[in-house]
Amino acid sequence: MPAQVFYLDGGDGASTQALRAAGFATQQLHTANLFAGTCDALRSPPHCLRNVYLGRAQDALSTPPLSSTPFAAVYLDGCSGSSAPLVSMVRALFSDARRAVNPRSIAVGFTLTQACASGRGFFD
Repeated sequence: MPAQVFYLDGGDGASTQALRAAGFATQQLHTANLFAGTCDALRSPPHCLRNVYLGRAQDALSTPPLSSTPFAAVYLDGCSGSSAPLVSMVRALFSDARRAVNPRSIAVGFTLTQACASGRGFFD
């Protein structure tokens, strides 16, 4: 199975575009977003993602099908300026339930900014 990647992205699909430019195929890409409008934008052209989940990353990582998907890399984005959501996402990634499916090594990247402190989706 090709390496699977979980990441957070906005409606502009900038992270999706970067991953595709690096050689990742659509079926390898998995993302979650709290806002339905952003999810719709990521599913629509030009992004056309298949694996888009509505909700918090930590919830998506803890429920099927992502709870049994081994990820080689994960990119988490904390745009509220608070570290608590990032900690929750990392806990979900390394939970006891995921321990059996996680590969021996996982690349984890994150940002912590106040880019959208209101918490609103850019496309909502």
